[in-house]
Amino acid sequence: MNKANILDCVKVYKAEVNKLGYKYFHQPSLLEFVFFFPSWYTYLHSGSSPIQDGIPWITFSATKFLEHTLTKEMVVYEFGSGGSTLFLAKRVKQVYSVEHDKTWFLTVSDAIKNKGYSNWSGRVLEPAYEGEYLEKSPSDPDAYVSGSPDFKGYSFKNYVESIDDFSDGYFDLVLIDGRARPSCFKHAVSKVRVGGYIMWDNTERLYYLEDIQNLQRGLLRVDLPGPGPYVAFFTQTSIWARYK
Repeated sequence: MNKANILDCVKVYKAEVNKLGYKYFHQPSLLEFVFFFPSWYTYLHSGSSPIQDGIPWITFSATKFLEHTLTKEMVVYEFGSGGSTLFLAKRVKQVYSVEHDKTWFLTVSDAIKNKGYSNWSGRVLEPAYEGEYLEKSPSDPDAYVSGSPDFKGYSFKNYVESIDDFSDGYFDLVLIDGRARPSCFKHAVSKVRVGGYIMWDNTERLYYLEDIQNLQRGLLRVDLPGPGPYVAFFTQTSIWARYK
């Protein structure tokens, strides 16, 4: 292990910790800094991926929350699939996933099959190009569009509305880590039971949260910024608990 490399990483990590105070309005304790550094360093240099490691690509603190919260009685819905699918299938009763990318879906399906999990049901719903969607804002929950330039003009309405096949209060957890995330949040709220959770990754992208104020009634939000696997910079995962 290269000592100089470790020292350089410590400097990068410390700089990211210091940013938390003004970027996320959260100043972690020294204990938090020390606790997550080994995992951050290991995954950053592992050359592996969430699928290979069977972990979600969210902040470590969010993963820790899931490790302490998930039970074998829970039913989960995912917008977007990957390492989180493997992680969840290992810990809960049933996982449902929707994916927009057919090639990636096959990769996830193979990984699930190799693990021998039988409690997963996934499907592909690809976006459709519709010119009227060119000017819609990705922050608008009623827009059903992605902020990615690669999908400008594409509608993810069918993808988002896939969760509407289930009755209200059906899920213990909905994980949002795919496309058109504000729209996914809008449709997820009624599908989570009282006492259940919505987890939304990359909420450091402020436009995600611009237009969802009216959708948060009956929900308590907690932001979990900090380090996560595979990247040097810190991100934020947020959790909403439904209390009524």
